[in-house]
Amino acid sequence: PVRLSSSERDRLYEQAARDAEPLERQALQLRRLAQLLQPSVVHIDATKPLARPRNGKTTEEEAGSGVVVEIAGRTVVVTNRHVVHRASLDDIKVRLDDGRELVPRRLWSDAATDLAVLEIEADVDLARLADGDTVLVGDTVLAIGSPFGLARSITLGIVSAKGRRDLELGDGAVQFQDFIQTDAAINPGNSGGPLVNLRGEVVGINTAIASNSGGS
Repeated sequence: PVRLSSSERDRLYEQAARDAEPLERQALQLRRLAQLLQPSVVHIDATKPLARPRNGKTTEEEAGSGVVVEIAGRTVVVTNRHVVHRASLDDIKVRLDDGRELVPRRLWSDAATDLAVLEIEADVDLARLADGDTVLVGDTVLAIGSPFGLARSITLGIVSAKGRRDLELGDGAVQFQDFIQTDAAINPGNSGGPLVNLRGEVVGINTAIASNSGGS
């Protein structure tokens, strides 16, 4: 290979710096979004009774994520129903970004959409919901949550498709399906965490993985 002179290397470094400017602006926006949204994303641990005890074990643990928003004047965590299904309120632990651990006051869930809403009592930064169906195929999005229990994790991708239906999920109770497909990495533990746009608005709740290995 031809070795570049010192002046040629200097010119290439200068060109690289100029070319990097738009990418650095995008990176700055992603850092802003991380700072803005991480305080609104929670880790959830739920202890559930086993339908069929095995080897003397009567309970199982499930972990997931959630996002704190305000609905009808209440501070609530939106997550997936399958994360907390069959767990009593006392057996659900919501861990905030600052380390506080809460037990929800009330729980509402809907099997048809696999959504659950947990009311909490805490002073927490609230995430904002997107105004209507504004997400488009090709939009840049971020998935935030606790994959494999690793809280505060953020992955980047695009909206690959909209309106995904007829998916086989869990026990088949999820009847209302209008899913957003994304190539942002999502793994076990991301369930219930938010999918957000570049304005920091929640456009969806991460629910399922299409994978032969069980992960992204």
